[in-house]
Amino acid sequence: MIVLSFLLLMGCQKKPQLYSKVFTGPFDTITQYMSYATNKDDFDSQCQMIKEKLEYYDRLFDKYSSYDDINNVKTINDNAGIKAVKVDQALIDLLTISIERYKTISNKVNIAFGSVIDIWHDYRERAESHNGVGDVPSKKELEKANLHTNIDSIKIDKKAKTVYISDKLVSIDVGATAKGYAIELIKQDLIKSGVDNFLLSGGGNVASHGKRKITKEGDFYLKECQDEFCVGIESPKNGNFSHKEGDADSENEAVLVVQGESIVTSGDYQRFYEDIHGVRYHHLIDPATLFPAVHFRSVSIITDDSGLADFLSSAVFLMSYEDGLKLVNSLDGVEAIWLLEDGKIRMSNGLKDNDRVYVIDKSRLK
Repeated sequence: MIVLSFLLLMGCQKKPQLYSKVFTGPFDTITQYMSYATNKDDFDSQCQMIKEKLEYYDRLFDKYSSYDDINNVKTINDNAGIKAVKVDQALIDLLTISIERYKTISNKVNIAFGSVIDIWHDYRERAESHNGVGDVPSKKELEKANLHTNIDSIKIDKKAKTVYISDKLVSIDVGATAKGYAIELIKQDLIKSGVDNFLLSGGGNVASHGKRKITKEGDFYLKECQDEFCVGIESPKNGNFSHKEGDADSENEAVLVVQGESIVTSGDYQRFYEDIHGVRYHHLIDPATLFPAVHFRSVSIITDDSGLADFLSSAVFLMSYEDGLKLVNSLDGVEAIWLLEDGKIRMSNGLKDNDRVYVIDKSRLK
């Protein structure tokens, strides 16, 4: 009777189903979430938590808008040279880890670089109102702003939970780190709440956990994609990465199997404008030149921590391939994929085509 009761109970349990949802708004990007759940109510509650958390972090890390109920990055910048500002712990943690990574991993990503980034942001916004064509800031204008980018001017009091900028012309910008950091916090919240499988993607930042609960049918580049989650490396779809019209593979250049890893991509093909000569100026600014970096079309970082992946994708994008490869290979559990300007693809030492990563066009491998 006990065995029979157990079997009847098991028979009443619902099988998991794959649910997915797309929503827009936070961080000015499209967020996609998919997970296997036993009912839609559970999945919807997960989505509600994700949306609320994203909206909170978006406001907290915002440098352009003020809010009545929260002190954020803009509040700190507005009080530069005036007074310290008390902020929530999540912002203290983001600023602290960003400064630590700047000093120990790479000085290519500087959260005190806002005065220079603001200039490029303003020029890009003006260009957007003129069909994406605009002027280019002068070297003199950029160099003047660059005099106020010292990261040591950011003073953090962890005990009081305050942030003070000693130079009134320094501006904090966490655009290269905030989204990945927020995705990682939400990923950990989902895991703590008992969600044992999911893919969470927010504008080039993808976090994963667990495996598929139902084997996916169909033909795949990698057989592992039937039982595990797979993520595509997006194609720029122009220049030397142009594809024939109607090509089914044109969305991605490679496919990776993930089981707990995060993948973050930085590229030149989404936020940009052009000058009257057709030269493209994207949003990833090299602190060495004060102009957009011209090494690659994109860099994708694969590692467990989405926040670290976001930091590294920006840093490596701003380096030569040789320097970027050296950095990636020096870090445990970190891999990278580069899409080069000439249409070629390179991978770090721990990645190999057809072994949990599949490059669709083999002729691109370099």
